[in-house]
Amino acid sequence: MKKIAQSLILITCLFSFNAFSQSEELSIKGKWVDKEMQVEYNFTSNTKASFSQMGYGMSVSYKIDFSKPTYWIDFTMQRGGNKMKIPGLLRVINKDTIWIEQFAPYSKHPTHFSKDFISRSRTIHVLVRNKS
Repeated sequence: MKKIAQSLILITCLFSFNAFSQSEELSIKGKWVDKEMQVEYNFTSNTKASFSQMGYGMSVSYKIDFSKPTYWIDFTMQRGGNKMKIPGLLRVINKDTIWIEQFAPYSKHPTHFSKDFISRSRTIHVLVRNKS
């Protein structure tokens, strides 16, 4: 009985470690679409992306910090000579679906996802990888 329990614990630990490794190594390169809000993100490299909504687009740089308990994804927009940092959180739902929650520029970086979709202090995008 003791060996069965130890085996189950070992398998659970290995599965948890494997799931974490896959999330950490997840590449978000490519096009992602939020059909409900008509938003598209195109992650062209590990640091550059473009964002478009209803025909209006802009280039941004981004950085993902997988070392945080809740992954941070921070975007930086350049307008004129000024840079605007937009803090965000990233949740990996699966390899083809991610959740990005963006907050007001220059705000203190949030550490937890919001509990509702109502607040106007942030924007939520549930993005699906565009495979076409």
